[in-house]
Amino acid sequence: MKKILFIALLCITGCTYYTEKQSEALSQNVYATNDSVNKGRVDLAYYYSAETTKLVKLPKHRIPIQPIVKAGKVIKGAQPNDSTRIIVVPAQYKGDSVVVVGSSDYQELIKTRSIAEQLKKDNSNLAKDKIDTDKELVRQKDMSNKMVIDLNHLQQEVYKKDLAILWRNIIIISLFVLIAGYIYLRMNRLFFF
Repeated sequence: MKKILFIALLCITGCTYYTEKQSEALSQNVYATNDSVNKGRVDLAYYYSAETTKLVKLPKHRIPIQPIVKAGKVIKGAQPNDSTRIIVVPAQYKGDSVVVVGSSDYQELIKTRSIAEQLKKDNSNLAKDKIDTDKELVRQKDMSNKMVIDLNHLQQEVYKKDLAILWRNIIIISLFVLIAGYIYLRMNRLFFF
């Protein structure tokens, strides 16, 4: 019973010391992804979601997502499997203009000073977020390593205590057998004399 209580106390105190439910970097990435999608900034959502996946372990049962592909026209000399991937956006984007990063429309867009400054700030935030995510990954790895080291140490301590308890029990049983033997011999001597 004492051993179970000891292990339970170690689990209760040990687990809360090492891990937290979520990190600040994870929270920032999730909310930045959500805010980016809600504000029509799929370019930013793409990068923030990629950073988020670095902080979250792969699920056992991943939800399958398939692209929507439209078969292309067969043009003389082209492969018969030519197709186009369709980008599908929520209804909230209805009526919005779509600009692809790196396209001529995008190059025209960044000529506007306010937009260029906004994009520069967005890229700066992305770079800072990448650094924060990398720091968080290092911190999680360090905590994981520390947990393994501490777990090994605590297991050794439990083994030592188990061995000490075993020796104590052996000594108690030995003493009990000696005392019982002594009493038995003493009683037999009294009856034989």
